[in-house]
Amino acid sequence: MKYIVIPLLKGKYISEIEPFKTKGLDTDSIYIKEITGCGITQYAIRDFKENLIEILPNVPVIEGKQAEHNKKFPDKKILGVYKGVDVDDILEYLASDVEYKKILTTPEGFIYKVLKAFDNLNDLYNNFFLLYDECERIITDVDYRGDIAAPIDDFFKFKRKAMVSATVLPFSDERFKNFKYYKIEPQYNYSKPCKVIATNSVVTSLDKYLKKLKSDHVCVFFNSIIGIYSVIQALNIESNSKVFCAQESVAKLLVKGYKNASSNFNVKDLVKYNFFSSRYFSALDMKVKYKPDIVMLTDVVFAEHSMLDPHTECIQIAGRFRNGINSLTHITNFNNELESMSHDDSQTYLKGCFVIYEGFKQSYDREKNKGGRDMLKKAIDNSPAAAFFVNNKVNTFMVDNFINEERVKGYYQEFEQLKAAYKNKKRYFKSKFKTDECALSDQSLFKLSQRQSKKEKAMIVYGLFESWRSRVNKFVFPPDELKNTLISNYPVVWQAHLYLDKGIVYETDFVTSKLISAIEKAKRIDKLRFLAIKVYEILMITPVMKKPILKINYKKYTTMKGLLHEWAPAQ
Repeated sequence: MKYIVIPLLKGKYISEIEPFKTKGLDTDSIYIKEITGCGITQYAIRDFKENLIEILPNVPVIEGKQAEHNKKFPDKKILGVYKGVDVDDILEYLASDVEYKKILTTPEGFIYKVLKAFDNLNDLYNNFFLLYDECERIITDVDYRGDIAAPIDDFFKFKRKAMVSATVLPFSDERFKNFKYYKIEPQYNYSKPCKVIATNSVVTSLDKYLKKLKSDHVCVFFNSIIGIYSVIQALNIESNSKVFCAQESVAKLLVKGYKNASSNFNVKDLVKYNFFSSRYFSALDMKVKYKPDIVMLTDVVFAEHSMLDPHTECIQIAGRFRNGINSLTHITNFNNELESMSHDDSQTYLKGCFVIYEGFKQSYDREKNKGGRDMLKKAIDNSPAAAFFVNNKVNTFMVDNFINEERVKGYYQEFEQLKAAYKNKKRYFKSKFKTDECALSDQSLFKLSQRQSKKEKAMIVYGLFESWRSRVNKFVFPPDELKNTLISNYPVVWQAHLYLDKGIVYETDFVTSKLISAIEKAKRIDKLRFLAIKVYEILMITPVMKKPILKINYKKYTTMKGLLHEWAPAQ
């Protein structure tokens, strides 16, 4: 691949060097900025003299950049698009007197809000520059977050457009074929010392390392919520730990009884031990007055998705703290039973999958028998290959994702392969390698995360719902999003909280079938009670007459009235 090299002197930012000072951002380009924090995003939203839409991977990044910029430059306000910011807000911003409109959005916000704000999309495509930041995330995240690639077709419709990241991965999409690649190359040594520890027990090695480190500020990056919870429990650090993760994961931790978790990052919330999920691996600037110790964790035995790539995620994590770090350490185990394929083998494998998948579709089109069509339809819909197709076309980003994941899996088969990956990135890491064999295995330690039964989780959630009831002169409510997540995940427990007395709930022993039966019975009684109250109200205002009233004789009337008087008003 041919690069256009842009030298970057130490202490300089993008806004201070050419060609950015006079020419701005070039279109149909991919910028590889080599190091994080060189200021290209800041340049784009502050100094770039064009209307701009910048797509960023996550909401915390957008919130942080918007708050910082708008405070410093109130006359050059930018708009962040996230929950609570709707199409009307975008329209209001577009109508404002800000000279150059700058909109920061997630991929989902772009599709469902920004596009809808423009009646004439040609105005958008012709008058705005589209910058896709942290662009490798399109490849790394597309398998579990399909909408991250949704803006791509629109991206190519923009007259002026570019992508940028410190850790660009190669795209196989043919539409990138004629793009120019710019490499912003620092003219100084920017590598960081990094200790890589191979272990058979991630938790035990982490415990030993932290005790030896004796740090007051530790930031642990671990892409496994169950793994994070297990570490906190095993090391008994719940009282001085904090977890930063997505809202869904906050709810999962709360169910487990862990309350020190948040989906919103603020440096003021940092404590001694801080845990970050992949939501915080890239883009977000963390500015603190001290230099924290950074620990990256990988557990391929019980959380295969926690594998970290030295070519991308490890570089991004190392660059999150803008004022520098005290130390960088990667602790990981290995699994020699992991299977991985080379780039060519991955392509050959997928080609075979696609041929069979397309064959099923053709057979379905030809098949006349209803039973045969039903079986083929199920085979097509449930095929793993179906995820690789969008509108009957191969999704190249899913292909790139598969190839990339196979590459990374190869690093965690044995230590020598991970060593080679780190050595290949010597511009970024001065790596030292160590092996730590422990008596206790990961399997025994990580059983901690599996202790809670379905019943125990239901009891915890019910207790949370009960604790959020309003009290005299005191109201205790969680964030709506968190509460709604728990209601969605535990609908029967929520119904029990609404309809049943606490004693009845505990009599069911939180058996789902018993809870449902008790809830249905309570609902029937509620309907009868409502009817009884209405009948009671009618009878109370009806004159007492010794002749039939509504075909009810006096004796029956007085008997009913007495019974209802005992029941209805008391309810």
